[in-house]
Amino acid sequence: MTQDLIGVGIGPFNLSLAAMCQDSGQLQSAFFDANPTFSWHPGMLLPTATMQTYVLQDLVTTVAPRSEFSFINYLVERKKIYRFLATEQLIISRDEFSDYLRWACEKIPNLHFSQPVESIDFDDRKNLFNVQTATASYQSRNICLGTGHAPWVPIAARPALGNNCFHAAEIALREPDFNGKRVMIVGGGQSGADIVLNTLEGHWGEPAQLSWLSRRPNFQPLDESIFTNEYFTPEYVNYFYTLPDDIRQQEIKTQKLPSDGISYHTLEKIYHHLYHRFDVLRQPRNVSLLPHRSLQHIHPLANGSFQVQAKHGLDLCDEVFDADMVILATGYRLGLPDYLQPLLDRIPYDREKHLPLAENFNLRWDGPQTNRIYAVNAGIHSHGSAEGQLTLTAWRSAKIVNHLLGYARFDISPGHSLVQWWPGK
Repeated sequence: MTQDLIGVGIGPFNLSLAAMCQDSGQLQSAFFDANPTFSWHPGMLLPTATMQTYVLQDLVTTVAPRSEFSFINYLVERKKIYRFLATEQLIISRDEFSDYLRWACEKIPNLHFSQPVESIDFDDRKNLFNVQTATASYQSRNICLGTGHAPWVPIAARPALGNNCFHAAEIALREPDFNGKRVMIVGGGQSGADIVLNTLEGHWGEPAQLSWLSRRPNFQPLDESIFTNEYFTPEYVNYFYTLPDDIRQQEIKTQKLPSDGISYHTLEKIYHHLYHRFDVLRQPRNVSLLPHRSLQHIHPLANGSFQVQAKHGLDLCDEVFDADMVILATGYRLGLPDYLQPLLDRIPYDREKHLPLAENFNLRWDGPQTNRIYAVNAGIHSHGSAEGQLTLTAWRSAKIVNHLLGYARFDISPGHSLVQWWPGK
């Protein structure tokens, strides 16, 4: 059967799209993922890890609050709504959000796991995309790319990769032994902070030394103040898209902390741990906080340990630190997926491998404009910092569904912005 939409990858963004396609009742869709079951950053499901978005910023609620796929419905069906309300939580654990996503998967029949997509091509005679998985071939009028970003390892760290130097995305799967080790965490974002906090709480044993290195000027909190949150509204995203490319890139640089800071309560817990350990219990000071350092190189030594070389951002001097284990909380980056290779010569991506996203999250390409290639979590350069966050997931999914249907199945007409973004209005 020819599909209206095939989605590649089943993470939160494509899962939201699958839910809203089902809610529309008018689209025949199928979604494929290489994993055997639903899996959302399993390597970072740490005991203390929490979300950075509010409970109502789920798969559907901000656009379709009566949908069966809402977080509220999840709480009701899991028979825990009253206990949840008693906790008065606004932000939930990553464990609970992951369970919510798995619950949603169970309610959507057209999700196909253990089906890695190997290639996508376009048949110009039939005006259909051919999607080849490991086991079968499918045809669709439209596709949506949602395979997400891959863990990024800086060039300086690549020679050291191995059992004792690896990306943070793997830590909960590896369950390393920190007992008696000199441990270096590289990266000053939320992932690095989560690993530092879990280390302080002894989750992987008691290290002899813990060092936290970041090129940021300090360990800075997520900016989620009231007016900053206006960056994460449809009105701002719609305006941002109209700006010239150079202005957009300039604005993205100024919005680092609103999109990539550390949750205040995580920083507070870390600080309290350090104060209690060193100023109350007067234990040996075996934790080093090292902001304003950029990683230069990691040298593996013959005994299995490492020398970590960094440059101080203020004094501009080189420093060397010793470590037995290095955890790289160095983030994720978008790459062009291999399965897209047959179509790449028809897509005008730029030198940074940014996909050319139009307003409705469909790519500009040289095929028929009635056959669309959508992409989710691929447009920070074109749609702003909110694109990589869960905040506007439901709105983006609704925008794609409306565009597919050719009419406003979901009401996403703009409200009145509190901030006057546009000139002269």
